[in-house]
Amino acid sequence: FQHYYITNNLRNGILVMSKCISVGVVDDHNDALNFYYKLIARKKIPFDDLCLVHFDSHPDLAAPESIPVDQFTDRKELLDNLTIADWILPAVYQGHFTTVVWIKPPWSTQIHVGEHEIELGVDDNGLLRTSSILPYYLSDMNYVENLHHTRTFTLHVIELSHLDKETSKEYELLAKILHNRQWCLDFDMDFYSTQNPFLDLLGPYFNFIDSIFKFKDLGDFQRSLTYRKAQLDSLEKLCSSNEVENNLPLSDEQEEFMSSLKHKYPDWAECIKQAKLLAKDDEFITDLFYIGQQTELPHHLSKKSEIRTLLCKTETSLKLLKSSPVAITLARSEYDEYSTQKTLDFVHCELVCMMRRLYRIPSEIGCPKS
Repeated sequence: FQHYYITNNLRNGILVMSKCISVGVVDDHNDALNFYYKLIARKKIPFDDLCLVHFDSHPDLAAPESIPVDQFTDRKELLDNLTIADWILPAVYQGHFTTVVWIKPPWSTQIHVGEHEIELGVDDNGLLRTSSILPYYLSDMNYVENLHHTRTFTLHVIELSHLDKETSKEYELLAKILHNRQWCLDFDMDFYSTQNPFLDLLGPYFNFIDSIFKFKDLGDFQRSLTYRKAQLDSLEKLCSSNEVENNLPLSDEQEEFMSSLKHKYPDWAECIKQAKLLAKDDEFITDLFYIGQQTELPHHLSKKSEIRTLLCKTETSLKLLKSSPVAITLARSEYDEYSTQKTLDFVHCELVCMMRRLYRIPSEIGCPKS
């Protein structure tokens, strides 16, 4: 990786060459963690107590589904099994990031704006889980009440809309968070325009699959969690069975869900069959149960004028800050199909130019070749 000298502070608007910064460009966003690990190992950035400022249409804050915590020390094993949705929490649990700021575009609603204290720990199966009752974690079944070897971190969710005004509460909050802190600046380029790739894949059956998989908040998190487990257990059976109309063994809670499903969608069995056929046409993912859990991904294809407005707000917001990051990561996410190559190339080039203006990174970090 290349390291470039930039300022750590602005003095009368003039950049003072005083600190080394590293810039990494990756495609899969989870590869950003490998970049940070290497910087830590080379003592280019601190080992712990970093703040991650994360521009993304997606939080990427899920807990790894099946990686035991005792394997986190095996970095190759960990990195080989992480996904774009769960790469941040292992670094948090290891103490590298103690604060995460998710800066989101207006169309992302996975976690509501505000400050959240989130406890992480190890469950009885040795997996990383959380005691947070945020719907984001309840819907993914990441919630566990009694955890071992816990660690708490602070998550701030801020919408970009008003961050570019020095008098706004959003800017004041971010400036306060970063005051006297060393922080890393992370971008997923789909922040500026994002698509749900399963919308086209499922075609006329997308709304049906989205509806039956949607997390239901019942007002009480324990009731919501119990219902969610029954819902997902039922749907997993339906999506994996070749004969969805067969009488599958169900618990009482699953019977309740199935009764609701049949009442709302009399042709539910045929819809699932057709959706499964469409899922099989996908080149990489043929599992309808997996796809069903991704239907709530945000979908907002921005016009170029809207992208420029968001980029301008981003640059103004970062310029207002009185400190610079110790490392920068840019993730294209091209192969996730969360954005088109044309849009990504435009955003990529604009972000690189922005980083040069703000932090004087040299031309070696360039735009993608057309």
